[in-house]
Amino acid sequence: MPDQDFHYLIGALVCQGDTATYHPFWADEAKDEANMWQAFVALVDQYPMATIYHYGSYELRTVAKLARRDETDHHNLTMRMVNVHKQLYGKVYLPVYSNQLKEVARLVGATWTSPDASGLQSLVWRYRWDETHQGCYKAVLLTYNEADCKALRLLVEELLKIQLSADTLSEVDFADQYKQRTTAVSEEVNTQFEGILRFAHFNYDREKIKFHQKEETKESLQDKTALRRLASKKSHEKLIAIKRKAKRIVHRPHDTVCPECRHEPLEPTPTVSRRFIVDLVLTKNGIKKTITEYAGINGYCRNCRRTSAPSEIRRYLKNNVYEYGFAAWAVYQRVALRLPYESIVESAFEQFGEKFNVAQPQKFLKSFAKYYAATEKRIAEDLLKSSLIHVDETKVNIQGANWYVLVFTDGQHVLFRLTDNRELTVVREFLTGYNGVLVADFYAGYDSIQCKQQRCWVHLIRNLNDDLREYPFDKEYETFVLEIRDLIVPIMEAVQKYGLKRPHLYKFMNQVQQFYQKVIIDKRYKSDLVCKYQKRFIRYRDSLFVFLEQDGIPWNNNAAERAIKHFAIQREVSKSPFHASVLSNYVVLLGIRQTGRVQDKSFFKFLFSGETDLDTFGVRRRRGQRSPRGLPRQGNVRCDAIDSSPRRGGQHAR
Repeated sequence: MPDQDFHYLIGALVCQGDTATYHPFWADEAKDEANMWQAFVALVDQYPMATIYHYGSYELRTVAKLARRDETDHHNLTMRMVNVHKQLYGKVYLPVYSNQLKEVARLVGATWTSPDASGLQSLVWRYRWDETHQGCYKAVLLTYNEADCKALRLLVEELLKIQLSADTLSEVDFADQYKQRTTAVSEEVNTQFEGILRFAHFNYDREKIKFHQKEETKESLQDKTALRRLASKKSHEKLIAIKRKAKRIVHRPHDTVCPECRHEPLEPTPTVSRRFIVDLVLTKNGIKKTITEYAGINGYCRNCRRTSAPSEIRRYLKNNVYEYGFAAWAVYQRVALRLPYESIVESAFEQFGEKFNVAQPQKFLKSFAKYYAATEKRIAEDLLKSSLIHVDETKVNIQGANWYVLVFTDGQHVLFRLTDNRELTVVREFLTGYNGVLVADFYAGYDSIQCKQQRCWVHLIRNLNDDLREYPFDKEYETFVLEIRDLIVPIMEAVQKYGLKRPHLYKFMNQVQQFYQKVIIDKRYKSDLVCKYQKRFIRYRDSLFVFLEQDGIPWNNNAAERAIKHFAIQREVSKSPFHASVLSNYVVLLGIRQTGRVQDKSFFKFLFSGETDLDTFGVRRRRGQRSPRGLPRQGNVRCDAIDSSPRRGGQHAR
């Protein structure tokens, strides 16, 4: 009742198997609203695992409102609610003029007792019941509410039917699939092969985007020179601004041994060297920016007549203003969140008030790739100990040339490699002496790898399906594909039922032998398509059915596809072109990130921890995490020594 802000009826249709029971909850007056709500909640609590379907956002808002009025927790309830309209809108296009429940549900067989039933009419019935309290008005309202619930049930069942069996329903088409006439046999084979592809959860992106490097003109080079000069002039101003913002001063004692000639002792001088360091530290509720001033008295060596800053000051390299935590944040933005360098620069300014150019995040990547070289080495060692390795590659355009990013994974570790050609020299070198099984696609370059291999059936089935659609009236090819279907479908059913277990799969080796004798070996075909696939089956006979002979060997290469997908997305969203030196650093860190991802470990916390052993890394709460010694530091903001008095002996402080 909008004018009274009063809810008087909640209807629930409880569906168990083929039975459905309608439960109405009625409030005579506003004071009965709480009892109505509590009765509804009591019913819902009887089925804690049941999904609660509703149509539109009204029910969700009403549940939240009634829960607040009754001061009850509605979080678990709302988490179980599914808005069917949201799942329908923009995804399923039905032959109706609107997405109103009555119009959509009537399409799937829903009916209403009252021909004029509507939300507006329900208000009329309720007002008449308030005036007369005649049972007929209450009855018609309950009937109308029950009809709505039953209509929603029919709609949900139809959508589930479309989801599970759309490719077998002649009345359902997909907007992203072209239509082409095929024979009934081809349609049957296509359906079964598509089922196998869905079983593999395979979704391969064929689009390749090239990034063309812009030629630098004389004017652009002059502009860059002017920008560098401007940045140099502003460096001192920025240093002064940072100095004013420093909240903490750390004093360091002067050294006793000369770093140049090892003479001792050094004499303290009146001069002081300083560094102003910007860092990010993890707090209980987020990230905190800190600016620290490090100050130390310089030491003078009488032997070599040199003045040097304390070692604790020298550890912060010249022109470095950013500490480990800030660099870790930038690396996470690039590697895990896939942000372009321009976006990282913008985020640093908007969130922390720090200004730098796109070269700074690239320097962070370089220093972290060097720091985590040992981590990558351990990942490579663990991969080579595994009984199987997935491999895949994707193309990337670097300065107008085609390079390739390779991925190796065993499902628990991920390693990337960058190469300037597709000869797979990197793969051969990495897998030298490997005794496990290599899972790969049908690229001929993998034929030279000296280890047992399992070729990806997903690639093969997709090719068979594409050609079946492209040449639907090649009867010889259709018959050939039917033979493959009869071989592979029972195998996939066994995989789906028992998993990749040799005792249940090895029995199919007899069918494989019969298939080769009947269809492949010494057979003459007229169709060029059949001849092409016949040669492929002969060439890869030893690597198509390894998953039948050994436990745990997958029949698809999806693990590698999933691992390399992150890079493919990064390639698309990047606004700046790739460079070999930067990309080589990026793939090192991407491998570590993907390894942590499959092991369910936080890449963000791993970076901030400063640890290098991902296998033994445990999530720990760290406040004010100091950067580990030995980490290479890079920067582009000047942070040179500042001396507060004349230099002794005419020497400059370092």
